[in-house]
Amino acid sequence: MAILTITQLKPARFAVLLALGACTLGGGGLNGLVSNQDPVGPAQNDPARLAAIERLGMKLKKQKTAIQQNEANKKNTAVQIANLRPEKQPDTARLITKSTVGKPSDFVAKSTVREVAIIPPIQPAGGKGGPLGRFHAKLAALKAGARSKPITILHIGDSHIASDSFSRGIRTALQAQYGDAGRGMVIPAKAFKYGVADQVKLSALGRWRGQTASKQKRGRYGISGVSVSSRSSRSSMTLQSKNGRFDWAGVTVATGPSQGAFTMKVGKVSKRFDAYSKRKGSKQFHVTAKGRTLVVVPGGGAQTTLLNWSTGKNRPGIRYVNFGLIGATLNITKRFNTQLVANDVRRLDPDLIIYGYGTNEGFNDGLKLSSYRKRASRYVARLKKNAPNADVIYLGAASGLRRRGNGVCGGWSTPPKLGPLRTAVRKLASSQGAAYWDWSRSMGGVCAVNKWAGQGLAAKDRVHLTSKGYRRSAAAFTKWLISPSASNVAVALNK
Repeated sequence: MAILTITQLKPARFAVLLALGACTLGGGGLNGLVSNQDPVGPAQNDPARLAAIERLGMKLKKQKTAIQQNEANKKNTAVQIANLRPEKQPDTARLITKSTVGKPSDFVAKSTVREVAIIPPIQPAGGKGGPLGRFHAKLAALKAGARSKPITILHIGDSHIASDSFSRGIRTALQAQYGDAGRGMVIPAKAFKYGVADQVKLSALGRWRGQTASKQKRGRYGISGVSVSSRSSRSSMTLQSKNGRFDWAGVTVATGPSQGAFTMKVGKVSKRFDAYSKRKGSKQFHVTAKGRTLVVVPGGGAQTTLLNWSTGKNRPGIRYVNFGLIGATLNITKRFNTQLVANDVRRLDPDLIIYGYGTNEGFNDGLKLSSYRKRASRYVARLKKNAPNADVIYLGAASGLRRRGNGVCGGWSTPPKLGPLRTAVRKLASSQGAAYWDWSRSMGGVCAVNKWAGQGLAAKDRVHLTSKGYRRSAAAFTKWLISPSASNVAVALNK
């Protein structure tokens, strides 16, 4: 039988795919289903002929038919599915077109065809396709060349990703396998000490004032948790690509009565924009031009406040965006402006959200797990509200130790709340139909970080890893992430 992957379709599009499936049965669409020796001939509006075709269909239904679909037909079908409008593609399913035929009117006039069975993929916990069903389907589409839109991943968390330590290796591995669609959003230069971003070089000249939600309670913070501002026209900020030319650039700035004009320069293209508005908010200004550098120059007088900036390539592939702050816990998101976060997430429209908070909370002996779970649930729910196409992964905290306690791990001990916190996060993921990855378990369990420190994979504090350790963890996570075990979907959508 011919197996296609589709979603809910209008009757007319449904009929097109059925006709494609019928063609594999011998050529000629519906007419091709009628034998040359059959006295009925091609289907017409004659009732007797229609009845004969229906009888023939019932006869063929009882026969065991094995049809090998060539690669061209597979690819053509995938392209047709991938190019359907996103709003007509809510879920993915396998369509099995049986070797039967009903009345011709069944294929064009009815929204439900009796001879077609819609069978959902194997479903791990979390709904159709499993917790990562949609994400895996999109990866499969990239691999098959049936998806033209990049896949965007948003990874939020603490110091493990603040300077791209953990996320760098994941990005590199995914882009190597599925294509490089550009760097996407990054923090501004001068945001915080040791604030760097993979694949780009960030620098600034002149007077800039950086703020982070981890140090300043009041600020204009979006999803990055930082802002960098200047009033001087002699100041400038530069993003330089280390990974070839990009096709476009965007700068997200705070807007409001105190905000003013600034200039964006991409290669030889220079454009002036104004961030003034009567109400406070944020806006992304965009320049379509090829280049290796993006420069922002304040207009002077009024303030220019950068929240994030981004570059991208107009081609399929992976954009892996990471935003983290050193020492951050989930509580830090209370200082984020809800509207600014929503604006950023809508602009990103991520296909996957990775929740990476938890390490610092696990070292808090007074942590109330029930309260934490509620806060995490609410925050992720707000992100998902503005990212309807995103699947979600919760990370269980990495193995971590401290000097206080019984010292069973070579003189080090596990904080008492770290293990229970992982359990709480795992249960939260399960309740939401999200995926969960246990970083500590992938490292080897409770005392693993002490062993890693002895092997040069973890820092002396038994909390952070070395670059070699982060690369090893990134490889383990990526292997798990792209594993097909959570989804059996073969073709995805430009959604």
